[in-house]
Amino acid sequence: MMPLLAEAAPDEFLDAVESVLIKLDSAPFHKVFAEEGSGGFGGWNYMSGLLWALESLAWSPAYLSRVAVILADIASIDPGGNWSNRPSNSLADIFLPWHVQTTASFDKRKSAIEAVLKEQPLVGWKLLLALLPHNHGFTTGCHHPTWREFIPRDWKGTVLMSEYWEQVTALTNHAIELAKSDSAKLCELIERLSDLPMSAHDSILDHLSTSEVVSLSEADRLPLWEKLDKLVRRHRKFADTDWALSEEAVSKIADVARALAPKAPEFQYHQLFSDRDF
Repeated sequence: MMPLLAEAAPDEFLDAVESVLIKLDSAPFHKVFAEEGSGGFGGWNYMSGLLWALESLAWSPAYLSRVAVILADIASIDPGGNWSNRPSNSLADIFLPWHVQTTASFDKRKSAIEAVLKEQPLVGWKLLLALLPHNHGFTTGCHHPTWREFIPRDWKGTVLMSEYWEQVTALTNHAIELAKSDSAKLCELIERLSDLPMSAHDSILDHLSTSEVVSLSEADRLPLWEKLDKLVRRHRKFADTDWALSEEAVSKIADVARALAPKAPEFQYHQLFSDRDF
């Protein structure tokens, strides 16, 4: 019944949900998550109705930002489980560049994402990563409203290639700016480098080549170097596949990796004793 209640009185519904998220530590959703049954026959996810309700309201530009922040708040206390119906998945499905599930303009979608990053930085970062290109993207779409005409009758849901790349470029640039001040985030972006636009390659590699990064201690440079080195070895090993980067692109990455390479043997040969690569 949740989606119908949300459609009947959207503002009142969102007010009610927001009122119990003021103090996340004591929010009732902790108990709801704890009641989640195991996946498969006989189990149940008691968050599904709420997630469908929020997805329905997200189709309207008027409610998108509120819905996004609510989903981010709930995602921040989600302990995880076997069910795919999770607030973080609903959040990502709404904004997917290749399958947008809201009628809001890209500017309004960017504002909503920025609101999520401000209120829940960790959830917002994971959202950005989920929206960047990757070769195993999949979605079943979001719940559609039943009564309210949030979705125009002529809505096709298709995205022009130019619109897709506009979104991807903006999201990638945002992710890079956040990662420049956080080595852990930078490592995550390096892992995704082969999926990102070439302009992102240049931006990330340029940053890694700055004196600010190169002058870091060997221990601090180690994770960055390992990610780059592993990327180079993988793409050279499978150079004859369709997904492998060109040798020119790999050489650029290798040059940056050499600049960051540690000299201490315990760091330089670290991967030989800890990497499970057969």
